Amino acid sequence: MEKYKSLLKRLEKTAKQYTNIAPENGQFLSILIGAIKAQNVLEVGTSNGYSTIWIAAALKETGGRLITLEFDPTRAAEAETHLQEAGLDRIVEVRVGNALDEIAKCDATFDLVFLDAEKNEYRRYLELVLPNIRSGGLIVADDTLTMRDEMPDYIEYVFNTPTLHSVDIPLDDGVILSYKTEV
Repeated sequence: MEKYKSLLKRLEKTAKQYTNIAPENGQFLSILIGAIKAQNVLEVGTSNGYSTIWIAAALKETGGRLITLEFDPTRAAEAETHLQEAGLDRIVEVRVGNALDEIAKCDATFDLVFLDAEKNEYRRYLELVLPNIRSGGLIVADDTLTMRDEMPDYIEYVFNTPTLHSVDIPLDDGVILSYKTEV
């Protein structure tokens, strides 16, 4: 991560404007990706690419690839610029459009999915992508403490679906880590 430190520090100054994750959340994602030796990751909500850089840098170590989805073309373009600056653009595919439409077009099997877009759509995102998450795969949902009231159906789903083992982690604005068991 040393190689990306100055770019990440620069982007941290715009964290509020772009509602980026905290650095410790980036480290958490990086550790998870390395621990499971992830090859295919899906990120729902790119913004300006801050979290994307954390994920892509970890995937560079595992030889993996990332598909990231962003609704706003301007933010997607900013993310692509930042990924090029970091030298990570070759392992990241930035798709612009509605995440619900774009997830349906994904035919890869994912080792990890990171949700950080419209909170009230988290359950729909997960329901669409769940068949494409491998057994033993992980789902990380962001902002699950501070914006919990916007995702009651997601909370109910991840804690009551037999094939998911989930835990609340009080990291920054909160994350829920879910593990997909054998089907």
